Amino acid sequence: MSRPLLLVTLMSLAGMNVRSQNTGNPTRNYFEPADTSVERRLVSLTLAGPTFDASAHQNRINELELRRAKSAWLNLLTISTSYYDQSANKQTAGTNTAYVYPKYYFSLSIPLGIIFSQGNQVKIARESLALSKNKQEDLSRSLKVDVLSKYKQYRVYTSLIDMQSEMINDVVVGATQVEDKFKKDQVSVDIFIAAQKARNEEIAKLLNLRLQQDLIKLEIEKLIGMPLEQILRPYSPQPAKR
Repeated sequence: MSRPLLLVTLMSLAGMNVRSQNTGNPTRNYFEPADTSVERRLVSLTLAGPTFDASAHQNRINELELRRAKSAWLNLLTISTSYYDQSANKQTAGTNTAYVYPKYYFSLSIPLGIIFSQGNQVKIARESLALSKNKQEDLSRSLKVDVLSKYKQYRVYTSLIDMQSEMINDVVVGATQVEDKFKKDQVSVDIFIAAQKARNEEIAKLLNLRLQQDLIKLEIEKLIGMPLEQILRPYSPQPAKR
């Protein structure tokens, strides 16, 4: 290896060492463990939303259907009465015998079909209620997975945006230096165009990451029904009212 090349290599390694000492571990702040209190709050708000609340209303409807099925046989019973308007001690013609007639008549009709079908109706209503509760439990698990998955994606995008921002700073500095050298005719047009293109590509990557994070944030807020910032910074100081 030639002496000039060796010198350049040593200077590069020294520069990398100084930079690592100044910046520390670059992955230290990017993969912090998730705050479990935030995740619990997100799940709680999601399960208090209208999607899960609808399943609770459906359970209530099925409970009322079961009660109606249990008491439906009362609607099939028929009770009738009649009044006999003749005297209770009217004598039969040609005799001295008095016959007593009842004043009122009562009757009760019970359809035979109720004996065989009512039990099945109650069983159907009971199974519908059990099915509704199972669906509610499945919905609860799905909503929990959905909101936590989106929150983890949001955190990953936050880390990616931070890393991309640091990368853009380096690229912008390099592109600015190339631009200054281009103005002084120290670099060619191709090098200048390549530097500008690299800068624009990195900026486009950052904009796309921010867009994806905003979309995930909107989906989370749809589930929890409030701005995500209120969950991530619940104790942030509020500006004084004037």
